[in-house]
Amino acid sequence: MSPYQADQDSAVIYDTDGELVWSGYGLTGGGPVHAVHVCDYDDEPHVCFFNGEQGLGYARGHVEIWNTNLTAVAAVRAQNGISNIDMHENHLTRDGKAMFVTSYHPERYDLSDFNITTGQGWIQNCIVQKIDVANGNLLWEWSAIEHVPLTDSYVLPNSTEIAGTGFWPTSPWDYVHVNSADENEDGDVLISARHVNTVFKVSGDDGTVIWRLGGKNADFDMGDLVFSSQHDARWRSSNASADVISLFDNASDGFHSTADESSGMIIKLDHSTDPPTATLLKSFPAPEKQTISASQGNLQLLGDREDWDASNAFIGWGSQPAVTEHLPDGTIVFQAGVNANGPMNYRAFKYNLTTSPTDNPALYTYAPSTDAGLTMFYMSWNGATEVASWRLYGRSGCDDRWMEIATVKKDGFETMYRARSYHEFGMVEALDADENGLRNSSTRGTKTFVPSSVLAKHCDRDGCGVAEEYAEGDGDQQVAIDTNPGCSAQASNELSSENGSKNAAARRATGSMMMLVPIIGLVSGLIVI
Repeated sequence: MSPYQADQDSAVIYDTDGELVWSGYGLTGGGPVHAVHVCDYDDEPHVCFFNGEQGLGYARGHVEIWNTNLTAVAAVRAQNGISNIDMHENHLTRDGKAMFVTSYHPERYDLSDFNITTGQGWIQNCIVQKIDVANGNLLWEWSAIEHVPLTDSYVLPNSTEIAGTGFWPTSPWDYVHVNSADENEDGDVLISARHVNTVFKVSGDDGTVIWRLGGKNADFDMGDLVFSSQHDARWRSSNASADVISLFDNASDGFHSTADESSGMIIKLDHSTDPPTATLLKSFPAPEKQTISASQGNLQLLGDREDWDASNAFIGWGSQPAVTEHLPDGTIVFQAGVNANGPMNYRAFKYNLTTSPTDNPALYTYAPSTDAGLTMFYMSWNGATEVASWRLYGRSGCDDRWMEIATVKKDGFETMYRARSYHEFGMVEALDADENGLRNSSTRGTKTFVPSSVLAKHCDRDGCGVAEEYAEGDGDQQVAIDTNPGCSAQASNELSSENGSKNAAARRATGSMMMLVPIIGLVSGLIVI
């Protein structure tokens, strides 16, 4: 997921218990992140996401591709004179070599037919580009204004929060609002355009419109099928006689509604009838008591592409920062929501993914006093999915040998352990399920925080409270500064030989420490319902 309008906008990974696995805050760059998902690039699983600045209903930025070490390996930027990529699409082609992206491009336009007559008007044209990831070459481009007339729009200038006034380049009329592009095996492209309530099939050669599903000029007999303000249209199967597609039906833009709730849909398009017909095959309803998702959202089928009929569906509910997983018959078997007020989440996905970050685990050690007979260990490793347990070490000085304290099972994002003796320095080693060493926090160790006698009044055996005001003083207090807060790297020495040699590689792994902050400060929690 990538919740935004939160305390810290960030790409995040949770497990199905709602525990944080990885927060990208401070790692992915400044600004919101959108549509973080697993993508098959260079024949290996990677993580793709948009990173940039948020606008009103669109964004400005670029797409990054990271490997499973959570390290950037490639970036995709707009081509052909277009300055920025938009947040709405960053979808790799089936061979993993090119990427479909969208750009929201303000253009001058005569809008006198829409009562803008005292000066030139501005529209938000939507550009879809197919870009070679390796060399940045533009392989294909589609411009909405060349194929979709303004009169197809259901959203007039200045009529909704994100419609735009049409007066200025900073507020262009967003008449079409493209939000997804997906290529079938023939190379033709499925494009979802929210503000015209239409899904287009366009030629992968010259961009001409082959058919329109929904909207004012539908090429299909829709029967009882109705959707509007949709997102995330995807091919499921495609041939000359029939297509099967999926989409997320918002059913509302916040001002106009076609249903009482949003839903995921799988739709069959039969080309053998006259006229062609569109039929709803499956619907994945919203959770009970959830209000309509007036923006954003996506539908992911968890099985192989050809097994869409038997696949569970995973839905991100967009402006409602929640996710659900459904059985093929629509039954909800998993539900979770972001535990915060105000954030939204553009798309959400579920994967079986192994990540191995290149940085070190983080450790904070605390003791209420040097003679308290205990040391608190707080340990985590942002983004590491193979950690099953932690081996803890302590020592009394920089020149002392590390001694093993205990091995404890990993417990959520941050594991806590209370050692029954005081250790001036602590270190932890991450272990996998077979107790093989993965990496340690730092062989120089973390110096244990011990509060002064004044501060200790506001601390207990697990830690100190948060300071909320300045205490009154006489201005002449002398503050003692610890001039030796830790050991130098040269002061590191080997772990106790009695621990064996199986963790030697991990013991050699050194590096700078991450600063720990409370989990709630990293990202809003995910509450599994």
